[in-house]
Amino acid sequence: MVAAMALLALYYCRRAQIARFAREIVSAPGDTRQAAFALAEAIFTGVGRRNKDPHFLSRILAPLGPSPVAVLSQGGCCSGIHRLFITALDTLGIASAQITVLRRVAPALAHCLVQVQVGDTSYLIDADYGVWLHDGQGRPLSLVDLQRGVVPVIEPFVADGVARYVGSDRSRPPGFPDREYYRFDYELTRTANWAEGPIRRIAYFVLKPLTRGRIDRLLLPAALEWPELLLACALCGVALTALVAARTLIT
Repeated sequence: MVAAMALLALYYCRRAQIARFAREIVSAPGDTRQAAFALAEAIFTGVGRRNKDPHFLSRILAPLGPSPVAVLSQGGCCSGIHRLFITALDTLGIASAQITVLRRVAPALAHCLVQVQVGDTSYLIDADYGVWLHDGQGRPLSLVDLQRGVVPVIEPFVADGVARYVGSDRSRPPGFPDREYYRFDYELTRTANWAEGPIRRIAYFVLKPLTRGRIDRLLLPAALEWPELLLACALCGVALTALVAARTLIT
C-alpha cells in the first residue's frame, strides 16, 4: 500500500507538470477547437520522436506504456506522442481518446491518432504527423464515420515547422509519407491497440463478445493513459486480495 500511495503522489505531481505544459501553450482555452489544434501543433513541432516509447520504471512494465512526462522530456513514438496529447487535453478539460488505424496486410497494426471532442463534434487529429481528417468539405470525421466507410481526406494543420527526432538531425514535415505502409484501411479503425501483447489480445477476445462488438467503439478515459495510476490501482488490488485471503485463512 505504501508503494501505491507513492505512485499516486507521483501521478498528481506529474499531472501538474503536464498541466503547466498545456497552459503555457493554451493560456485561456475559450475556443476548444483552437486549443486542441494549438496543443497538437506544439507537440508536433516541439516534442522529439523516437522509434520506441521510453519505459515506465523498467522493461517489465513496458505493457503499461510510457509516462506522459517521460514522453514530454525524452520524446516517443506515435502512441507516446498521443498519450501526451490526450493527457494534456485532459488537464484543459477537453475530452479525447486514442484510436488505432490498421491495414489489411501485415503488419496490420499501423498507427494511432486521437479523437477530440469539441461540443457535439468529434475531430480526428494526428499530433505525430501534424494532420487531421475530414470528409473533403472541411467537415470533421469521427471514429464511427471511418468504420462506416467514409474515405477521409488527410490535411496538414501545421503551416510551418517539422517534427524532430531525438538525438539526431533528422526531421520531417507534416503529412503521411507517400509509402505503402501508410495506406490504411480506415474501416478497420478501433479505439485501442488490442493486438499488442498477449494480455491485451486475451482481454479483447473476452470483451468483444461481452460488449457485442462495441469494444471497438469504446473510448477509453484519459486516466488510463497514466501508468503511474494503473500500477497504483493494480498494487491496491493485490494488497486487498492478500488481505481478504489472510482473513479467510485466519477464520
